[in-house]
Amino acid sequence: MRIILISNLLLSSSSLSDVPHYHEKKIATLLHDYFRTALDAPKLLGHSFHNRGPDTVFRIEIECNKSTVNKSLIFSFKAINMLTEISKRNFTHSTLVIHFESGALPVVAEANIRCTKKFLSSDEIFEENWRKNCLTIKNY
Repeated sequence: MRIILISNLLLSSSSLSDVPHYHEKKIATLLHDYFRTALDAPKLLGHSFHNRGPDTVFRIEIECNKSTVNKSLIFSFKAINMLTEISKRNFTHSTLVIHFESGALPVVAEANIRCTKKFLSSDEIFEENWRKNCLTIKNY
């Protein structure tokens, strides 16, 4: 039931201009609740909100196995996108650090939030166009 309430709040917020916007503490609580209650969510290891030069970054770290990495990547970036819609802070970039259960070196994925929002309007073509136009993946 809790996941339905969180999802409804996040989904309705993107279409209403008078929806309240939340401070970072509430955004962090919603993030943790969303990952804890969604059945298909990867394990959330942590988050941070920080500035990197002129950019304001929403960063999360997850853990998953190699067979679910693509699904976990999409789930995580969609969660960031939904939460930036209701945040008082104007985030410009999102970063996802993916840790693997196997202990393999982490992967860092980054996307421009404005670019991500543009491709989220159509689910059918979202992933392919988003990956091509917005996403950068780095191995370390």
